[in-house]
Amino acid sequence: MMYRDMDHVCRRAEQQEREGAREMRRLAEARAVAGPEHVEGTDGSEILVADGGEDVTEDGEDLEPLDVGDYVVPDGRDATTVVMCCSDRTAGEYFVERIDETVAEYNECDPDERVYEVVFANRTDKDLADCKRYPYPRSALTLEERLHGRGDENGGDE
Repeated sequence: MMYRDMDHVCRRAEQQEREGAREMRRLAEARAVAGPEHVEGTDGSEILVADGGEDVTEDGEDLEPLDVGDYVVPDGRDATTVVMCCSDRTAGEYFVERIDETVAEYNECDPDERVYEVVFANRTDKDLADCKRYPYPRSALTLEERLHGRGDENGGDE
């Protein structure tokens, strides 16, 4: 396969490098919290980073965590979105440059709340990785349908 748009190739390579660096930081933090004996010999997929934010409503009610691929509806929107990422930054840490505010400031939510990045996918989209991502705090997302079950240890339904 031959690429003619080298700028696009370079931007994509830089994006993948940033994502790889972010994953390396996440694993380093997991090692620091859990200790190397709990992390070594794994691919990192089963590691949960401690203190990654809370999934609670304003009245303290626990919200079920979301997973990549889940279908959710953001508050005030009449559209179903797809969860693309669970951010490693809390709502108070996640700064959105185009609005010059953090997710917590914009949504008036708990700054310790977990942030999820979602996309508004169209049926004609061929690749969700190229869709624009929007950060939302957990309390602003209503779960519509899970992609994967949460029942057993393998992620399937019971």
